[in-house]
Amino acid sequence: MHEPLLNEDVSAPEAICRVLEDAGIDHVFGMPGGMTVPIFDALYDHTETIRTVLVREETRAGVMAEVYGRLKGRPGIAMGQGAFLTTASVGAIEAHLSSSPMVLFGDLSDGGNFSLHGPYQAGTGAPGTWDAPSLFGAMTKATYVARTPEEAVHSVQLALRTATTGEPGPVAVLFSARSVRGTVGPKTRPALYRRGPDQPRGSVGIDTDTLRRAAELLAGADRPVVIAGGGVRNARAFDDLRRVASDLGAPVATSANGKSVIAETDNLAVGVYGTFGTPLANAVVAAADVVLVVGSKLGPTDTANENPDLLDPGRQRIVHIDVEPANLSWSYPADVALVGDARVMLSHLAEEISARMSPDRRAQRLAALDAAVGEHGRFDQPELSSDAVPVLPQRVIGDLSRTIPADAIVCGDAGENRIFMTHYFQSPGTNTFVQPAGVGAMGYAIPGALAAKLAFPERPVLGLCGDGGFGIGMNGLMTAREENIPITVVVLNNQALGWVLHGQKDRPIASSFAPYDHAAIARAMGCEGIRVERPDDVGPALARAIASNRPTVVDVVTSLGETFERVTSPLAR
Repeated sequence: MHEPLLNEDVSAPEAICRVLEDAGIDHVFGMPGGMTVPIFDALYDHTETIRTVLVREETRAGVMAEVYGRLKGRPGIAMGQGAFLTTASVGAIEAHLSSSPMVLFGDLSDGGNFSLHGPYQAGTGAPGTWDAPSLFGAMTKATYVARTPEEAVHSVQLALRTATTGEPGPVAVLFSARSVRGTVGPKTRPALYRRGPDQPRGSVGIDTDTLRRAAELLAGADRPVVIAGGGVRNARAFDDLRRVASDLGAPVATSANGKSVIAETDNLAVGVYGTFGTPLANAVVAAADVVLVVGSKLGPTDTANENPDLLDPGRQRIVHIDVEPANLSWSYPADVALVGDARVMLSHLAEEISARMSPDRRAQRLAALDAAVGEHGRFDQPELSSDAVPVLPQRVIGDLSRTIPADAIVCGDAGENRIFMTHYFQSPGTNTFVQPAGVGAMGYAIPGALAAKLAFPERPVLGLCGDGGFGIGMNGLMTAREENIPITVVVLNNQALGWVLHGQKDRPIASSFAPYDHAAIARAMGCEGIRVERPDDVGPALARAIASNRPTVVDVVTSLGETFERVTSPLAR
């Protein structure tokens, strides 16, 4: 029996808060304005269950909601006034391309009965206004427009479900003025029911014949390899992925978006493959005769622009698992395609594989992996321990890998620093690294770290960015101070947009910065700040920042001599 949502008449914003509570939503990120103000007002009465986090600009709310949704597996909520919430597109588009569940709450900023007369700020799409539904619809899975109080409540329920059903993604709800000013209750029609925290992801019946064909291909292969993408994280299939790989004795390479779906300290993990992949990952993928792809779209960066020396369906057999049917055989034809949630499919596949594997075959595969590690190395490049001055970015990343606890979460940014992190950083555990691998927006690391710390307050959280990304996202330090969110921010300070500058070669323009002391900027904001100019000081500074339990910036003066070309695979050149 399904319970009604309400037993008495309440305001629509109050009912929306109850829907959020029922769905297990415990954080809302945003800035009040327009017709979202009544919803913020209702949240005042729900502070014991829902924490409202004020940001200084809506872009941060979008990123925080996306990262929260990606790490927790339930929608992060970003809320703000219509025209200004459009800056949350950074998080929304990242969520769309990386399949993270999030919900945007905005408004039409309409004028009620005057909405057809071009009222101030209005985004109804009527003549003389801007078209908010079309704009948000262009970057979400779905956009709901609420015109009445009952639609306001029902739209929130639908948005929470849509964000998590099938392939996760962002959903927007836009409230008209009238929708948040009325009441709803037990006599509302359509009737409103309690939905609960478990939103259906959608289930597909197990095709046992296809599953067995996949298991036979993988068990009978000479050199199987697993490619794991962000879909493994979405499904929380970490243990199932590890079991399949272990039963096969197969190495696991990941996409950039899938980095940390297996701990890169695991002896089966070979790192990210593709354009900026590790030599080891690219070598084992290229040598494979059967490839199991789980939760990845096999995009051009993943595949070094579809270089057949890396992946080639003409010489390799591909088994592809994805919750979204359109992603199967999208870039490469799959020999066996399995539609479904990664955790469910991997669990069933593990049963079929274990019944077909012999210990001798598994041992042979593990020996081949050891030989590949001996030839290509694994997270042990000499530049990770370089004593060069200015400090190499790789030395910072090496000390980061050596210093942080195994349960620490690290949020990357965009730019050359992200390429170095993708290639060199060794994630210490599962679900310990996130980055904007979908849209690649700068300014992601600081709000991402804030969201990660709120999602997992008991774990150390760090954000690593370049000085370009710090300049964009540094107002997040104000939120860190005001909300008492103790994150560590590491800045690779080379006074440039490194990726841009190095790509411009001998024609540099609009890509260099004046020298700034970002540690001093942090201290001026009321946070801690540590300036580092020598390689031997990097590790101690990181340890001190993590132990401080305060928002802290570690500003490392780094070399501009290191370039993305150093870690670009020959396969992509």
